[in-house]
Amino acid sequence: MAKRSDVAGKLGQPDWILLGTTAALIAVGMMAVYSASFDISYREFGDAAHFFKRQLMWLTIGAVAMFIVTQFHYQHWTKLSIPLMLITLGLLVALAISRKRLLFGQSVSPVELAKLTVVIYIGHWLASKRVEQLRRLPVGPLPFTIIVGIMAALVIVQPDLSEALVIVSVSVAMFFLAGADLFQFTVGVLGGGAAFALVVMNIPYAVERLEPHLTGWWNPLHSSNYQLRQGVIALGSGGLLGLGPGNGRMKYQWLPAPHTDSIFAIVGEEMGLVGCLFIVLLFLLLAYRGFRIAQDAPDSFGRLLAIGITSWITLQALINMGVVTGIIPFTGIALPFISVGGSSLVTCMVGVGLMLSVSRASNGEQVRSNRQAARPPRAGAQPTGPGEQRSWTSQHRSSSLGSGR
Repeated sequence: MAKRSDVAGKLGQPDWILLGTTAALIAVGMMAVYSASFDISYREFGDAAHFFKRQLMWLTIGAVAMFIVTQFHYQHWTKLSIPLMLITLGLLVALAISRKRLLFGQSVSPVELAKLTVVIYIGHWLASKRVEQLRRLPVGPLPFTIIVGIMAALVIVQPDLSEALVIVSVSVAMFFLAGADLFQFTVGVLGGGAAFALVVMNIPYAVERLEPHLTGWWNPLHSSNYQLRQGVIALGSGGLLGLGPGNGRMKYQWLPAPHTDSIFAIVGEEMGLVGCLFIVLLFLLLAYRGFRIAQDAPDSFGRLLAIGITSWITLQALINMGVVTGIIPFTGIALPFISVGGSSLVTCMVGVGLMLSVSRASNGEQVRSNRQAARPPRAGAQPTGPGEQRSWTSQHRSSSLGSGR
């Protein structure tokens, strides 16, 4: 068996399409941030570019972090998964005790770190087990439920129900794709859904947000939720091509949180249906590249890492856009790469950096395989078939993620 160091071999080229898609989302986001925030920035801080400057600072931090993460093999994160989980749990407990949601009085939210941490930890945990182990209740479903349940409970206490839903949904998707038993998975989803509904019905702020949606889902313009109603008006005002960048009117105290939760409505007002569809297409392209990276990953941890990060970012984007358009009940959740929020931007960029690291490892392994295939056989050496040219990581993936025996 090859040594562990062979797994973290030389890296190849990153997925340039994923990198370009991320850059395009960030560019659109920075434009939207300035346009949506200059009024509230001037009124509250006397500087029209206050939120833009702060977002630019976090963008710089995120770009450096993404570059560093991309340069290292993703397998190094298996050594950090447990410490990272302990740190995240400690931060969430501290916030729950202090009844705060942000650290240092800035846009630093441990909940954003929790989403990245869960993907890394659950990915490592699942990759360390074979399919037959995951299908045994004491080894697979039970500890998985406890781990994810503790994290989700701490996030709900913040309170942040929508982020807890993202964490649970992404974790469940990773568990299923790792080889969970279909019957156990179905029972778990139904039971978890019933438990989640019970929790929602016993949280006052969740009920307050759910009732307007149930009574006015057919016509958001008549909803009792003011922010939802104003957001739909902003989207409709933009028409096909929008009013033009910076020319929107709803950000002038007509729409709550225009630079955070409702920024997609400002994009629709100023860039129209075309601008909204452009953003949707960018997220679809990001999802496509992310799942392609997962498909080509050299081992199970890389595969689950790419699946988890892709699911997290795309699901969060769908929830935000669904809320603004009135499709799903109103909840406060950022639009990745676009909404104002330092920790959200940085963690999403680190997540993309991890996917780029997986793509570099895949491409590096492919280059090495091609070079080995192109070498002339040594005298007396037996010819190797395609199945014998696979690396140790590919063999491990086949044994751990194949069908249960």
